[in-house]
Amino acid sequence: MLTFRQIEVFKAVMAAGSLAGAARELRIAQPTVTRMILRMEDQLGARLFNRVRSRLTPTQEAARFLAEIDRAYEQMRSAVERAAQAALPEHSVFRCGASPSIGRGLVPAALALLVERMPAVSLQLDILTVSQVLPYLLDGAADAAVTLFPVLHHEVVSTPVGNGRPMLLVPAGMDIPSAETSLAGLVDRAWIVFQPRSVHGDMAAGILSDHGLRPARTHLVRFAETAVALVEAGVGVCIVDEFSARAADMSRLRCLPVPTTRRYEAYLHRPLAARGEVTERFEQCLKDELRAGSMP
Repeated sequence: MLTFRQIEVFKAVMAAGSLAGAARELRIAQPTVTRMILRMEDQLGARLFNRVRSRLTPTQEAARFLAEIDRAYEQMRSAVERAAQAALPEHSVFRCGASPSIGRGLVPAALALLVERMPAVSLQLDILTVSQVLPYLLDGAADAAVTLFPVLHHEVVSTPVGNGRPMLLVPAGMDIPSAETSLAGLVDRAWIVFQPRSVHGDMAAGILSDHGLRPARTHLVRFAETAVALVEAGVGVCIVDEFSARAADMSRLRCLPVPTTRRYEAYLHRPLAARGEVTERFEQCLKDELRAGSMP
């Protein structure tokens, strides 16, 4: 097993490009550096450097090994930082990620409650795509993330914190039928729909299927914010979560409840090893905001 001293010497040689340079940097004798590098190569069973006169050229194996070391150092640094923050929760940076649809309204509102209740806490809010959520939680720097889908991973804890209703958005100037018949009455209008196998895509498709409806004309988007913006611009109608609807410009569209029992579920995720006071308080802030902010 390699020692931290061996790794330190290896990094110094990689940075200096020579044994002599590494020895000067570490303030040790050059033969000591040589012996440690040779010992590392014996232990790893691989050549780390090609020796040409007084210069060393790293092998591909050395480059891969350095990348692994850098990742390990970063994880260690993050772990130490997180431990220090957990010990001083009132003087920490709370790093939170959010999917776009709830990163515009729900999560900022919950974070506002958090800093009101814990004024010394600083915030970092990162908006994440679906593919970014899991790496964000596993890289050692995040405290939590909030999405409309669960994260299934043995190193992540996903907790349901509440739900939101689907809402029908229509441009402000569009004539619409009554709320009870609005879906059927709008089926011939242009609809803004989402990519298949997505939270919003599955919800809208499920609701329309429940009512036996299939829009004649559609415009495809990826994010709920894009759908809301197109409705505000008068392009068409759409079904989104109430969290996205809350952040819409109500002077440019109308928001109607959808006749359905389907709901969007909101989840708070945290790394398995992280459970600080700030995260616990944020979870309560989320639940409070979900209760207080429900649309009529």
